[in-house]
Amino acid sequence: MRAARDLSALAGRLVTAERLRLPLRARFDLVEHLLRQAERFAAAAVHEARQSGTGWDEVAAAAGTTAAQARAQWDEAALRALFPALPSCDRRRAQQRLADALAFLQVSSGVLVDEAAERAGVSLPYLAQVLEGSCLPAWPEVFTLASVFGGRPEDLRVLWESASGSVRPAGLPVEGAAGYLAAALRGLYVSAGSPGLPQLSTQALLPPECLDRVLVGQHAPPWPATARLVRALSGRVEDFQPLWQAACQAAVDLHGSASSRYLGCAGCRGTTLDAS
Repeated sequence: MRAARDLSALAGRLVTAERLRLPLRARFDLVEHLLRQAERFAAAAVHEARQSGTGWDEVAAAAGTTAAQARAQWDEAALRALFPALPSCDRRRAQQRLADALAFLQVSSGVLVDEAAERAGVSLPYLAQVLEGSCLPAWPEVFTLASVFGGRPEDLRVLWESASGSVRPAGLPVEGAAGYLAAALRGLYVSAGSPGLPQLSTQALLPPECLDRVLVGQHAPPWPATARLVRALSGRVEDFQPLWQAACQAAVDLHGSASSRYLGCAGCRGTTLDAS
């Protein structure tokens, strides 16, 4: 039933996205979530039927396939693939970080919550749950809310991916890898309440001028320094290491020997404390 309700809610959000004429990419993202949720609903329904004693032959007849195909599509391994997840405590913390970022943007923007709900095409109770961290919105909703609050949606992408258990792998486009890492760090910075750079400098052991350049994407510190920055902002190091690796590789691929200008400055290259 929960999977069916989630599917229904996503369908309603697609209608809202079309009514608001959200960017095509945002609508396609929502369609992707709908298709994935439909797969999950089918898998949950089969699992429930199997738990009640339904045999694979009966499942196959209902699905219009063979018993062997049904077993291959909905066995335990397939279920684990359809429901990838971080450990519940990690996912919950990631969801709260996303909520904190959206709440900070809302307060900073001065847009009232009821006005934001109307402009985003969601109900007020639902938006209240999103902002308090008890409900994980779909990516198109995060995109819309960030825009309503005057923020940059791309800065919240990794926060949302971490909360949904689907952080993007390291295979990022070379041209966009550095910007993706910087956006991810900015999102984490917003979720922490955009602390003053001198304060963050003390916690991350990085010069304030270096932090400023990191957040705008001009360079990435060495990995130990980047990991300290992520921890100082209460993020998950595991989510950022592949992004850092992709950004550094992209700098080498694009700029060759000149990549050293991207890979840190004198201030952050001098910080050699271990990140572990």
